Amino acid sequence: MKTSSGVVTSLLLRLDPRISTPLHEQIFEGVRLRILRGELAPGWRLPSSRQLATELDVARSTVLQALDALAAEGYIVTRAGASTRVAPELPIAPEDRPRSHAAHKSRGPRLARSARARKAAPVGAPRLGAAPRAFRPGVPALDLFPAALWGRTVMRVHTRASTGLLDGGDPLGHAPLREAIANHVSASRGVRCTAEQVFVTSGTQQAFDEILGLSLDPGDAVWVEDPGYPGVRRAVLAAGGLPVPVPVDADGLDVGAGVARAPRARGAVVAPSHQYPLGATLSLARRMALLKWAERTRSVIIEDDYDSEFRHRGRPLTALQGLDETGCVVYVGTFSKSMFPGLRLGFFVAPPPLVDAFAAARAAFPAPASALEQAALAVFIEEGHFARHLRRMRVAYRERGEALLEALRADCAGALTPRACDTGMQLTASLAAPLSDQRVRDEAARRGVEVAALSDYASGRHREGGLVFGFGCVRPEALREGTRTLARALEAAREFGTIRPMARRP
Repeated sequence: MKTSSGVVTSLLLRLDPRISTPLHEQIFEGVRLRILRGELAPGWRLPSSRQLATELDVARSTVLQALDALAAEGYIVTRAGASTRVAPELPIAPEDRPRSHAAHKSRGPRLARSARARKAAPVGAPRLGAAPRAFRPGVPALDLFPAALWGRTVMRVHTRASTGLLDGGDPLGHAPLREAIANHVSASRGVRCTAEQVFVTSGTQQAFDEILGLSLDPGDAVWVEDPGYPGVRRAVLAAGGLPVPVPVDADGLDVGAGVARAPRARGAVVAPSHQYPLGATLSLARRMALLKWAERTRSVIIEDDYDSEFRHRGRPLTALQGLDETGCVVYVGTFSKSMFPGLRLGFFVAPPPLVDAFAAARAAFPAPASALEQAALAVFIEEGHFARHLRRMRVAYRERGEALLEALRADCAGALTPRACDTGMQLTASLAAPLSDQRVRDEAARRGVEVAALSDYASGRHREGGLVFGFGCVRPEALREGTRTLARALEAAREFGTIRPMARRP
């Protein structure tokens, strides 16, 4: 760009006819940025439209279209029979003008302390693309979901939708769905509740956020399982709380360790029926100790019951909420695991002392999820389709879990020691020292297999190396291919540690 006494003789714009952005928009954006950066000072005269058209080798109408847009937004001033100039007064101070990305050193607005803590918190295992694959944890058997039946149910509800449903629905949740959920969890999980205690959510995370937001004051301590679901830690931080890692062993959350670390914590988030990711069940002795602690300290217990519907043999274990006599437990459930993740529907059951507080908090907000989807799910449950689907999935997950155990023992013996799984859709395997579970995870990812490192779920000091396998979304015939690929990843990771050669069975 050349200037002489405030006269711009050339803009030196570079246009690219190969990109999708129209030429007039490229001209507009090029001139606008030069004005905002101070490269074209207020009052400077610009080349005429004919000059610009010649310089840029475009039609004059293209240049006029760009200049009209610049004038409309106040960057330039054009008058008939007079030269075109940069506007003499721009609504932006020189120090506020944008700089190049390389020179821009502003860190932006300051985040809240809780937001900074959430940014630094673990996020769990990374994903390889969007489509489920072996062995992504937490994904149900989407290949076995009765999609056609669900589609017909949704269509039927949509065609008969009332104005109330079309208007958005009840902030507490669709009343028939709340009734259906109350009946279901009472019969299948031993939860003691009425429909008035059920609050529909857009998923587990919203439930955690809502419960903790009403239960915590800034700086309050909350017990979280270690290792455990990373979303719990993020929810505690979002509510301004202080997550206190409490170790998990074969009997579940170590209540004694929690009392020793934070005796006056305001809450605890636990998965007593099927702990994630270790799969432990909270023993009866620890359940009673946890309830007594909560009663004594008037703390809230959030029971995360994400997939215990899928007990492979026998009936599912009774929920912790069913043992609660003092109203300390808030029971949280989700349909993302029992139906499909895209449904984005969950719920929580509030104890009687907290129902009014949760209802009042909900009153000022819209419905938590699509009222039409809620209505369809209510019909799906009421007509018995949901219960039949759960029964089929228990059988399928037992078969897939057993197939994965056999495949791991055949292909990865000596490097991995898998733990038997009697509930849900994932299992863990201990990793032979000194291999790094994150190194193995990354080696597997390079080969297209997705496993999670146990350390991805640790919030305190990592103690044990291991891998977490999801088998819900993996067909039995694909399991063996996945474990053979994993075996090659384990071999590749051996250069970073010494383990005995893996035993192989045909």
